[in-house]
Amino acid sequence: MTSHITVITTANRARRFVPTDETSLSAIVDSLRRGGQLFSGKPLIIGSGAQTEVFAPAAIACVEIETTRDLAAHLPGQHNLSLCALTPEQRVEPFSGGLDGDHFSARIEFFFIGGHVLYMAAEGVRKPALAERLMNLTGLFERPVLHYRLVQGGVGLMNPRALTRFVITPGVPDLPSDAWVAEGL
Repeated sequence: MTSHITVITTANRARRFVPTDETSLSAIVDSLRRGGQLFSGKPLIIGSGAQTEVFAPAAIACVEIETTRDLAAHLPGQHNLSLCALTPEQRVEPFSGGLDGDHFSARIEFFFIGGHVLYMAAEGVRKPALAERLMNLTGLFERPVLHYRLVQGGVGLMNPRALTRFVITPGVPDLPSDAWVAEGL
C-alpha cells in the first residue's frame, strides 16, 4: 500500500500528498513524536521539487497518515482514551455503549471550525475520582493534540483548538455541577 498524507483545514478543504520515498516517510513518522507541537508555533511545510505548501497551524483541523506501518510507538500519550475512526457503515449501526465495570465505550462526533466532522468509536478505563472524569470531559479542548486510528490503517492527529464542539453518545453520567441539563431536539 502506498502511504498518503491528508491535511484537512478549518476551511474544510483536504489536501493529499504522497511521500516521495521510504526515507521521507520515515522522517514524517519520526516527527509524530513531537505531534503535541504540530498545531502550535511553526507552520507545517510539505514540499517536493514540484511544489511547496505551507499550512498555518491554527488553520489545520486534522492531519491523517494512511499507512500499513504500525505508528503507535511514535504517538504522544493520550492517557486512557482510545479513538478509532468509524466507517459510514459503522456509523449507522445501532450502538448502546456506556459503562461496563471500570471500562467505557462511546461514540464521539467531533465538529470543527469550517464544518469538518470526525466520527469516532471511543474506549477507555473510567477514572475512579469524579474530578478526574470531569477533567477528561472538559479538558479535551485544552490538549495539544488528539490522535486516532484510521480504519484503512495509519493514524490521524486532530487539532483540539479547531474544534467547535463534540457530542458523546450515550450521554456522560457525571456532568459538572454547572452543566445545563437539557435534551437535544
